[in-house]
Amino acid sequence: MALMQITDLTMRFSGIVAVERLTFDIEEGSITSLIGPNGAGKTSAFNCMTGFYKASSGEILFDGKSLIGLKPYKITRLGIVRTFQNVRLFKNLTVLENVMSGAHSVTRQSVFGALLRTPAQRREERGIRENAEYLLDYVGILNKKDELAKNLSYGDQRRAEWARALAAKPRLLLLDEPAAGLNREEKDRLIELIHKFRADFGVTVFLIDHDMDLVMKVSEKVIVINFGTKIAEGTPAQVQSDPLVVEAYLGVSEEEGGAL
Repeated sequence: MALMQITDLTMRFSGIVAVERLTFDIEEGSITSLIGPNGAGKTSAFNCMTGFYKASSGEILFDGKSLIGLKPYKITRLGIVRTFQNVRLFKNLTVLENVMSGAHSVTRQSVFGALLRTPAQRREERGIRENAEYLLDYVGILNKKDELAKNLSYGDQRRAEWARALAAKPRLLLLDEPAAGLNREEKDRLIELIHKFRADFGVTVFLIDHDMDLVMKVSEKVIVINFGTKIAEGTPAQVQSDPLVVEAYLGVSEEEGGAL
């Protein structure tokens, strides 16, 4: 069953077509990747899906509800949570405070309750803190919870960002270049974590990344775009052997000896 359906998605910037009539589904419970050469339109598509860009035309449905025209915070409240290529933690807050901030979209208490520090508000805050500590332990950096985010190593900042995303209790987790800046050991751990995210939290995962080794190891379905247009879709093995994909990445045809 498709959790998200993208149909004829088109995004133009002052006459430049970044994404053109892009169509694909993200199946519930799947791990799906969107790949393509630099400038292919991946980030533009991602930004349309999360409300940072308003699509020029086409449709994006999440669980049957249109996302076109919705603000990012409203999309987050529906259960779609993203990370960013460049880590966007609150540098001068602690790691724990950063992860707790991820729960703002799923809190139930009002501003009135927060101001008066009602028993219900205190219980909710305690639950948010305990869950944040659990998630930091889950990604392996609970011992860093009281450090300022700006003092973490890059790899640990990534882990904190993943924990913060999970704190929002997503149904669909969108990972934008999650392997960027990670070493080989950290990338292997990321592959394990992505599978654990799905198994432990029931989350559907959709990612874009330039690391083909990671994409091919972690994905069940891969969508390939070039110049904003879909050129292939299928299992990792299928797209790796597709002549159009080989040509898009290497600039040569399969007959000329190209291979991913």
